[in-house]
Amino acid sequence: METDLADFTHCLKEAFSGKEKDQNNALSEVRDALAHYRGHFAQGSDYLWADAIREHFATQATDAALRLASRAERADASPREQEEVLGLLEHLSTLHPDHERLAQHAIRLYQAAGRHDAARHTYTRLERHLADLGLEPEPATQTLIAPRNHARKTR
Repeated sequence: METDLADFTHCLKEAFSGKEKDQNNALSEVRDALAHYRGHFAQGSDYLWADAIREHFATQATDAALRLASRAERADASPREQEEVLGLLEHLSTLHPDHERLAQHAIRLYQAAGRHDAARHTYTRLERHLADLGLEPEPATQTLIAPRNHARKTR
């Protein structure tokens, strides 16, 4: 019997197993896992027992994407790799629009690619969702999008 849940779990396990895997294999496995992650576990159901399970799978999905995003931010990452990771971050951001670390990585990757409008849009979207919760972005996130003043003060 196959289930999305079993496939999701298997793909994530393969992506970050102790075996020597290159970045492309891990990226492919996480991409396959996130294809099965389309929303919260038992979405639309209000079962107390499902809350912990929902959180567990959300954490697994976001942690996998964040690990790949950290790798994609390195100087030796290819533009293709960065674009694929951005796609994963965007996918998860639609499911978890208030997850600030997803937005932080997306902003940094967009900026590295010279896509400052997309970085600004990501920040604005996060800011709007957090405002709905009565929150605001962390100072670290605000700093990512703040205009940089390169002028040096002279005496």
